[in-house]
Amino acid sequence: MHQETQGIYVYRPHPLLDRAFLICRKDRNGELSPVGDYAVLDDNEDLHLTEKKLINLVGQMNGEKELISLGNLTGSRLLFHCKPRPEGDPRQEIVFFTYTGQGVSKENAILTLEGVENEN
Repeated sequence: MHQETQGIYVYRPHPLLDRAFLICRKDRNGELSPVGDYAVLDDNEDLHLTEKKLINLVGQMNGEKELISLGNLTGSRLLFHCKPRPEGDPRQEIVFFTYTGQGVSKENAILTLEGVENEN
C-alpha cells in the first residue's frame, strides 16, 4: 500500500512499525527522504480507510484541491489538534480524532512532521 504521485510528498508503509506510515519528500533526482510519520492509534480502523486518509493528507501537502470525501465511509467527523511546539523543537505533532456525534471524540492517529514548511 503506497501512493505514487507527481507531487513532492508521498507516503510509504513504515518499515519498523505496524499500522504506521512514513511521509517522504522527493528530491530533484527522485530520491526519497523521510520528513515525518503517521501512526494509526485506532486498532479498529480498516487500513483501506487509512490509505484514503493518507491520500488526502499527502494531496493537501502537495497543494491538491480535490480530496476524497470520507464522511460517508466513516459515519464520523475527523477533527485534529496541532500540539504546541516546545521552543527549539523542529517537529510538529498533529493528533487526529474521530467524533461520531455521541460522547467524546476518540484519538485516531498522530502525524509528526519535521522540516516541512509551506513549500507550495
